[in-house]
Amino acid sequence: MAITADKKKRRLLLLTRRFPFNRGEVAAESYLENEIGVLSTYFDEVLAVGTEAQPGDAPTCALPGNVTPLALGCGNTSKDKALLAVKGIAFPLLGGADVREAYATESVHGIGKRVFRGYFAARAKAKADVLAEELVRFGFEPTHIYSFWLYDTALVAAWLTGTYPCARAVARAHGYDLYADRTDVHYLPFRGYLLSKLSGVLPCSKDGEEYINANWPGHEGKVTTSYLGTREMPDKSGEPLTCPLRVVSCSRIVDVKRVPLLAKAVTLLDAEGLRVEWTHYGDGPQLEEARAACSLLTHSTAKFAGALPNDALLGEYAAKHFDVFVNVSSSEGLPLSIMEACGFGIPVIATDVGGTHEIVSDGVNGFLLPSDCGPEDVAAAIKRFVFLGKAEGSSMRRAARAVWERDFRLEANVEGLVRSLGVDYRNEGE
Repeated sequence: MAITADKKKRRLLLLTRRFPFNRGEVAAESYLENEIGVLSTYFDEVLAVGTEAQPGDAPTCALPGNVTPLALGCGNTSKDKALLAVKGIAFPLLGGADVREAYATESVHGIGKRVFRGYFAARAKAKADVLAEELVRFGFEPTHIYSFWLYDTALVAAWLTGTYPCARAVARAHGYDLYADRTDVHYLPFRGYLLSKLSGVLPCSKDGEEYINANWPGHEGKVTTSYLGTREMPDKSGEPLTCPLRVVSCSRIVDVKRVPLLAKAVTLLDAEGLRVEWTHYGDGPQLEEARAACSLLTHSTAKFAGALPNDALLGEYAAKHFDVFVNVSSSEGLPLSIMEACGFGIPVIATDVGGTHEIVSDGVNGFLLPSDCGPEDVAAAIKRFVFLGKAEGSSMRRAARAVWERDFRLEANVEGLVRSLGVDYRNEGE
């Protein structure tokens, strides 16, 4: 049954995986800790739903007074995924009208893709069913729906527009939820269906927008690049390069981030007698591998500072001096970590993957590396900073801050999101 919302109030339904209960499990959602403070000012009420957060979880960040947190309780363990995959086998017949509508929009060949599609649909349906009950319990009738991912929560958002036809629904798109070749089966389900049902799809990079338009043409009017952004930060672009060179990186220490590769690069510089002080923020399953690679350093140092809340991390950047930020990921969307570095005026060395070249201009505010770079390539790029002249170093720091000021200010970019949600905030008070 369709429900018509009270148009006197703007009610935003925010769908995430963990936020605002995120303890670092979903690193990208740390961005929402800053966005929510700005975004909430455009709405009377916000229901922030961590679909994979569990009952009893406590919010991990301060929330504005008009934001209500909800832990939906949908599991994401290996056992949960296996059960959903089994359940998904029967979904083309037993999933309900909304599921059948989604299935009817595409023909999929290959057992791997079919199993993944069934799992994906079952995962979305499980979340949608629990959420429908919670919305009734809360008496919350959304006027706007915002999925942080173009993944299962986007499918939930699309289905909710059938119940709340006045609601405008949009989804951001980042990396694993956008590029099909990053999945084991090189396929993401229901892309055409999502593009047809959602009011807008917002890739976080121009590279992502071009990818969608090339692979699912005909929806160009709905697909708009919407950069993430960071809050105002101290401009440290006037600080000179130091000796020893202070290198910083920030990410989960997982395979795709290749932190051990950076560790090996530091050991190569150390073997040449160069002094580098490397600090890495973040942890993960490859921490010991990275630590072991640096165990015999004699001239350089490596500090693994662990995972920090976003506020604490930015406090570290503000209090300390860093000469260059390094990101050697094998794949990316457009990294928030690089935006944060540029906001402080820190130049960047990064692999040219995803939309990274939209924030790092080779030779201007840092250096780009090939996606298949080895430790020698990374070491050579860091070495360029060791011997960088004072004028060139200052120019790079100013250019890093300038690209942030132009494209990655949080307040300005949230305004773009709000416009995509169809909120006409310009007429308020008239």
